[in-house]
This record gives sequence, C-alpha cells and structure tokens, in this order.
Amino acid sequence: MADPRVIATVAALAAGASAACGRAGAAPDQASGLTPPAGWQALPPIATAARAAIKGAEVDGAEAWGEPAMGCYAVWLAIRATGGAKAIAEQVVSGFAAAGSAAPMIVKDVAAPEGDEGVLTLAFERGDHRGRLRARIAGGRIATLACFANQREPRACEAACTTFLGALP
Repeated sequence: MADPRVIATVAALAAGASAACGRAGAAPDQASGLTPPAGWQALPPIATAARAAIKGAEVDGAEAWGEPAMGCYAVWLAIRATGGAKAIAEQVVSGFAAAGSAAPMIVKDVAAPEGDEGVLTLAFERGDHRGRLRARIAGGRIATLACFANQREPRACEAACTTFLGALP
C-alpha cells in the first residue's frame, strides 16, 4: 500500500494552505468523473485518508485509485477556495516546500497560473515516492489530481500517470 505519510502530505498540499480555503455548504460527495488507468482499482481508504488530511477547508469530493502490486496511486480532491489562481498556487507550492517530515519533500518543474484562473502543475519526490500534481483553479474551486508511485514499476506508473493527469478537466 502507499505510504500513509505520503498520502497525507499529498492530500494536504494539494489543498493548499488553509488560509486560501473556506467553509461552504456544498454537496460533500462530488464525483471526479475521471476514469482511472486500465487495471487500477478504487481505493476508498486512501480517499478517506486524503479527505481527513485536509484541515480548515471544505472538501467537496475525494477519490483514490491505484494498482498496489505495481506501486501506482492517484488521489483526486475537489476543494473550495478563495482568491486568485496565482495566490492559491503559491500557497500549494509553499506548502510542499514547508512540509515537515523525516524525509523532505522535493518540488520541481513548477508551472503556475498567473491570473484568477489556471492550472498548476508540479513534480514532487519524497523518499522512494515520485509523483506529479495537476490542479485546475477556477471559480472558487480547486480540482486537483496527484499521481505518484514507489519504485516497484516506475516506468509503467509514469506512463499511466501521464495519461491520467491529462484527463483532469
């Protein structure tokens, strides 16, 4: 199974700093509409862990999938936010850099939006986990998909993640 510390960190960081997020009365079970890669299965315990890792923000939806035998995982979150995409993206990137743990989080290849709406992409590493995050920030919402893997089958996971991340609307 995926390292719980990585799941919690990815979930919390995907949400951005809680200062950017607010409480709202949205439906708590929004669905992603995403189709995971072939052979991947839904992983409700990881989705629950991701939802629980978000503090101070309203999570409208959480889903997770993976191919545990290969070491491939993905977490999708829909979160309420306030502020422009640029400011929210800066908070997400800062959150990754400040993530405290025995194993530091390394963030690279950041592409952040400049205006009120846009897409944030970045790559991250922690221990033997590598991944990428894509977050669409618009209209007071963040839809984020983080796809990550351990070192069991990194090439297969990378290929699946590339396709999956591209499906985030």
